[in-house]
Amino acid sequence: MLRREKPVRSCICYPNTFAELKDEATRQGWTTIEEITAARGCGSGCGACRPYLQKMLETGETAFEVMVPQEVKAFLRRGEHLHNK
Repeated sequence: MLRREKPVRSCICYPNTFAELKDEATRQGWTTIEEITAARGCGSGCGACRPYLQKMLETGETAFEVMVPQEVKAFLRRGEHLHNK
């Protein structure tokens, strides 16, 4: 079986790796993207890292395959209820 690369390891707008963010989220008890964004800025720039942050929070992974547009759309649909309160 071929091993697929997981090149996405950090936010591109802020100097935060997902490994660093996961460790800090665990220490601080953060469970939402909004908590990470408020504390570290990640997720507030271009927003490209938000789907990866969500996956990190859900799975504990800190390195990801590049998401295809359909995966990003699915993420955005899943999170619509969080932003439309």
